[in-house]
This record gives sequence, structure tokens and C-alpha cells, in this order.
Amino acid sequence: MSASREKQFVLLCCFITDAIILWASLNAATLARLHTLVYLDSLWQLHRDQAVCVVLYLAAITVARGYHPIRITDRFDSIYFACMGAGSMAAAIAGITRFMPEGILAISGRELILGPCLALLAFVLWRYYLGTLASRFPSLHRFFYVLGPEEHARRIADDINTRTDVRANAQYATVEELKSLLASTEANGKGRPMLSNGAIIVSDPYNRDHSAAILEFCEFHFGRTFVYPMLNDLPFFRQSKLLAIAGIPLIEVANRQVFAPYVYLKRAVDIACALGGLFLAAPICLITALAIKITAPGPLFYTQERMGLNGRTFRLYKFRSMVVDAEAKTGPVWAQANDNRITPVGHFIRKHRIDEIPQLLNVLKGDMSLIGPRPERPHFHKEFCQRWPLFERRLQVRPGVTSLSHVLGSYDSEPEDRLRYDLLYISSLSLVTDLKILISTVRVVLGAKGAQ
Repeated sequence: MSASREKQFVLLCCFITDAIILWASLNAATLARLHTLVYLDSLWQLHRDQAVCVVLYLAAITVARGYHPIRITDRFDSIYFACMGAGSMAAAIAGITRFMPEGILAISGRELILGPCLALLAFVLWRYYLGTLASRFPSLHRFFYVLGPEEHARRIADDINTRTDVRANAQYATVEELKSLLASTEANGKGRPMLSNGAIIVSDPYNRDHSAAILEFCEFHFGRTFVYPMLNDLPFFRQSKLLAIAGIPLIEVANRQVFAPYVYLKRAVDIACALGGLFLAAPICLITALAIKITAPGPLFYTQERMGLNGRTFRLYKFRSMVVDAEAKTGPVWAQANDNRITPVGHFIRKHRIDEIPQLLNVLKGDMSLIGPRPERPHFHKEFCQRWPLFERRLQVRPGVTSLSHVLGSYDSEPEDRLRYDLLYISSLSLVTDLKILISTVRVVLGAKGAQ
């Protein structure tokens, strides 16, 4: 059996076993209400409700990454993420059903509480054993490349390899060696796969640029990246995700899958909000269009080529806030405070971010998201990438109509400061982060803080 098929088989067995546990737990909870079952018109209704609950529980565990190979080979993570996913969904279902009219559901509130509790107890036993069982499959075995100063990196690799209870292996390597490995893999026509489960970077206090280059390489080629911090680095890693392997403290700094489940929800929210926003903003758009046409002859909209997700270019739409052919003589120029190319109406719509409303069309097209780093022009993107290589990282997510730099910065913020905002946003991308930015955007628009 190939490694990929072996992995799929183990994950499928885990999924089916979880489904059986959840189904059995709900049926066991039904025994607590035997005296009321005689009043049911049909047991089919009860099994229907139980099946819906099982599907929702499994979906929640999937979203919580409870079926990720790295999760199930770690006994604690396997228990934690399965219980968090199922427990959160159980609480949501129990809360929602309390407001539903009587007679719609055949399953009782007692079953919706007792069933998940029994399932969670079973998950503790099953997932603990699963962590031991799954780690025996080579395709699910955890493996780390350790990079950085050789002395410390080799020590960490040796510590992981000599601990029999860790169920993981590690190997010291340099970036040059890994690049050669990738080149040989591509030459054999096998594509560009992930090198291993993860990478461990030993922080180098004497060469920060080299450490940053290693991190950039690892983020692209590894599923998860950890840093073994020096003592003086620790004050800068507060509230970070800590992992211990073979007793070695590691801090997770990059995870290619960390916001994967949210990406799909984010796209659905983008479409819904864009449609609602265009409908609500229609009167404002009409007034803005009339004001632009009356005070500044020329086209109503301004389109410009911008860089999008994964470097794909697209045409961005805005209400025109500058004079016609503003860059005809100067070429691409970074906007400044009190720019004399901006029209009187342009000053007002920029101040209140009204000029950005047409970008909701870009959101519907899939070019942009409601929230994300502001899209940059190819000319400036190339220039900024040469000055700050980390600028390229902004293309990992869809650009946004509003952003962290929008609500905390201004139109004339320095590009380097905007990059700082964008990198902080990407590293903390979540529903909560987006909600905070969205609420702050309303404050900025209503308070006219757009050009502070």
C-alpha cells in the first residue's frame, strides 16, 4: 500500500470510528428517556435527529483539524481537537434547539446534553489509543528537519531521535541541502511536495537576516514551522503557541493550514457582505457619482492594475478622486498627504473611504476580500519586494477593501509601516480578527479618520 493510500485508510478508519462513537453515545443517552419513547409516532424521526447531530459533530471536528495527520499522531492533540470540535458543536446545538418550537424535534434536550458527554468520555479513551496506533504507520510518522546554527540544531535533532516515547524523528540540515533535495525531486518529475511534517529553526541571535531567510524558505515548503528561541527572544513571544517535543520548548511561527477552514467561511461572508453593502450604499454611490461629474469632468470610475492572491493581477475599481491623467507626466507616484492632484470631492470621499465602495464589485468577482492587505500596484510591489523581501508574503491572502493598516494607519502611512500591519494581520488571521477590523472600519468611516 502506498504512503498516500495508507494515510487515507487510517484517516477514514478514524472518521468512521468517531461516527460510531457519536451514534452509540446518542443512542445510549436515549435509554435515559425510555418512559417517553412510547409517545413517539415513529422512531425514524429520532434516528433522523441523531444522524443530523452526528454529521454536525463530525463537521465540527473536521473544521477543528481533528483529522489532520499531525493531530491524530499526537495523543494529547488528538483528544483535545476532537473534544473541542464536538463539544463546541454540542453546545451550539443545545443552545439553538432551546428556541425551537415543540414538536419539531424528536430528540430531547437531555439526549443533546448527555449524548455528547458520553461521546467525549469515549473520545478520551479512543483517541489516546489512536495516537499510539497511528504513529506506527510510516506515512503518519512525524519528522522534522532542524535548521540553524549546527551545534544547537544537531543537539535538538539528537534529543528527538533518542527519545523512544516521542514517536518522532529529526535530522539536521541546511537550506542548501534541502534546496538540492527539492531540485532532484523536481528533476525526477515528482513535483514539489512538502519536505516533511515540519521544520524547527534554531534562532541565531548573531544573524537575524539569515534566520529570516530560513523562515521564509520553511514557510513555503513545510506544513508547520517552529522556532527554538534563544533566552533573549522569549519576551517577544508572549501569547504564542507553545509545543514541547522531547522536552524541548518550541514556538509555532508558521502553519500553512492554520486558517484553511476559515478561508471558505471568509469567502461566503465576503459575498454576502458585498451584496448587502452595494444595496445599502446605493444612495451614497448615486450622490457621489453626481458630485464627481459636476465638479471634476472626466470618467466616474478609476481603474488600476493591482497585485492579487498568489501574484495574480486584476483591475481595481474606485470612484475617481484625482484629476484626469494624474500620473501622465510623473508616472507611478506614491500618494501623499494634501496631494494637489486630489479634487475637492476627492478629499471628502477619501476621508470617509467612499472611494473604496466600488471595490465591493472586486469582492464579488473574487479578486479581493472584504478584509485583507491593501492590493499594491505591480510597479510598487516589485520595488518594495526588493527593499523588504517579506513584502512578497502579502500575496498569501486575498487583498482587502479594508485592512488593519486602513483602520490604524492613514493614506500617507509609510510602506514599511503598512507592511508591519499586513504581516501582523496574516499571522493572526481569524474570524475574530476580521470582526475587530470591520467594526473599527465603521468607526473610521463615521469619524472621518481616513486621512489622519
